[in-house]
Amino acid sequence: MVLNDLLGGELIRGEVHVDGERVDYHWWNRLGMGLEIDLTREQFAPEEIVTGGIVIPRPPASEWRRLREEYELLRDRVLEKLDLRPASAMSQ
Repeated sequence: MVLNDLLGGELIRGEVHVDGERVDYHWWNRLGMGLEIDLTREQFAPEEIVTGGIVIPRPPASEWRRLREEYELLRDRVLEKLDLRPASAMSQ
């Protein structure tokens, strides 16, 4: 999501399968000209297979149920390191 914040593009969601059964979802980014960037694919064990991938419209943050606080912390840290935080946030 942070990469999507910075570079735009499409969010792709694939299914994670173990022994042919879906156990989770995995998300990554597709930028212009079909370039796909997946910064976290190495998190999966050899028996966890990420299949396919479809474009999913980015849901509004108000609808996020999981990991919202972690996303916001990571986003803020990345923006700070890149010196891209809004001036109002820097004074806090």
